[in-house]
Amino acid sequence: MPHEVGRFLVALACGRRVRVKVVVLHGPARELCERHGLVEGAAVLAGEGLVAAALLSAHIKGEERLTLRVEGSPDIQKESPRFLFTADVDGDGALRGRLEPTVLPHIATFDALFSVTKSVGPKEIYRGHTTAKQESFEAALQRYFNTSEQVDGRIRILAEADGTGLQFAAGMLVERLPEMPADDFSALLDQPMRADFRGLMTQVAFGQLAGEALEILDWKDYHFHCGCSRERVVGMLRGLGAEVLKELLTEQGKAEVICQYCRSVNVLEGPELQAMITELEAGAPDR
Repeated sequence: MPHEVGRFLVALACGRRVRVKVVVLHGPARELCERHGLVEGAAVLAGEGLVAAALLSAHIKGEERLTLRVEGSPDIQKESPRFLFTADVDGDGALRGRLEPTVLPHIATFDALFSVTKSVGPKEIYRGHTTAKQESFEAALQRYFNTSEQVDGRIRILAEADGTGLQFAAGMLVERLPEMPADDFSALLDQPMRADFRGLMTQVAFGQLAGEALEILDWKDYHFHCGCSRERVVGMLRGLGAEVLKELLTEQGKAEVICQYCRSVNVLEGPELQAMITELEAGAPDR
């Protein structure tokens, strides 16, 4: 289901004293929602989460990967639907995500635990946490940047969906650089960053922010991509051991694995599963 790619843009503004990061993810976020059957409230939450992950991944490169995990509920103290959102973004702009459950009402604010992890292969190089207390994705991410990343900035996130699916997913972070006094930064950008976000994005599309020209520094494309493969599935099944595979063969006649991120289905039919069992047993040490 091909969609248009997303884009991440880095620019300078206000006399090179403000850094601007913009992410537009309509296509990749829509693909996430379509793969998982997310509409309306669930689509909005997943779209906001994917935009948040992309903004957080601004500084990763090469083989680095950022993982955002958000576990929460509209109200932890009450019997309300809990949710879990997870997204991965790598240095090449490949991203993926998932949301459970797949049906949710519109959730404007929530209580949640945010976990941000940066890694290279199996090695974790950074982990940060923050909590949301009846906050939106936007407000929680604003506080994360202020406290964990020590960034003096203003953030906006917006995702919109209707009965047919996700229609819009984008975000923006403006950061004060040391050359700009904090009071000047607030006076110049607080009001524009509180304005209609679609209007703000239109300004950026025309190379403007707060009446100042944008100087584009860098950009890269984002695309929905999952690293799962049949080879990885086979390796995972091998790791279960011969006895577990025998149970699968007896009970189901095959092994079927569905990726939690891209929903692709890999099936090992009975003969292939039996061959794997035979190979594992042949390689087992003598008892």
